[in-house]
Amino acid sequence: MIARELKEKLRSRQTQIGTFVKLADPTALEVLGLAGMDFAIIDTEHAPCDQMLLLDMIRAADSVGLPTIVRVPEGAEPHILKALDVGASGVQIPGLSTVEEIREAVSFTKYAPRGVRGLSFAQRSAGYGTKEKFQYMQDSNDGLINVVHIENKDAAARVEELCALEDIDVLFIGPMDISQSLGHPGDPGHEDVQKAVHKVIDVCNSKGKSFGIFVGTPEAAQKYMELGASYIALASDLAFMRKGYQAMTAELKK
Repeated sequence: MIARELKEKLRSRQTQIGTFVKLADPTALEVLGLAGMDFAIIDTEHAPCDQMLLLDMIRAADSVGLPTIVRVPEGAEPHILKALDVGASGVQIPGLSTVEEIREAVSFTKYAPRGVRGLSFAQRSAGYGTKEKFQYMQDSNDGLINVVHIENKDAAARVEELCALEDIDVLFIGPMDISQSLGHPGDPGHEDVQKAVHKVIDVCNSKGKSFGIFVGTPEAAQKYMELGASYIALASDLAFMRKGYQAMTAELKK
């Protein structure tokens, strides 16, 4: 189970490098895996991706041993269930504010008695009924990865309580969304935003909880790695493609 190895590394706070996948094409996952990425975040919140395409993207990632985290549109049960049932290594849950909301969303990722995930053995994650059912449930509960966004001031204020939730593997900081929540939209470098971001980092470090963050450049990634980040979301496939073509085109047009 490729999810388990990634989960163990994150739990021990070893730095892992991934990226957001915006391109609605399985080929992107194959390329990222062959390029040496540690994981890929398939974005179904801000990018187009239907259920059958998601299935094919995860199949492509599995073929090159690349763990897939699906950023669901919201913490609703159907989104989480569909991502896990087609074989994602985990989910990344955005937009929640309270401990109660987050606890409920996380419960959708675990089978009873640890949660309330809908029970079926006919789907891809269960080998279409070929996996021993009790072992499958245990492996799913123990191996899948839960990443929860901290992207508003309310969630940031509750970071100590969130660190105490055992079934959250990573708290993911979204500086851009926090900037909007704090009244400084589009300015993640604002003093208020940076104060909130560093509070989350400090609490995670003090509690031994893995945290992640979105960064646009390797230099920014290095900065947060030095601060203890273990889950680095470096730009996106589209950003890499755009910057690469821009640089090569500019070089040829000199």
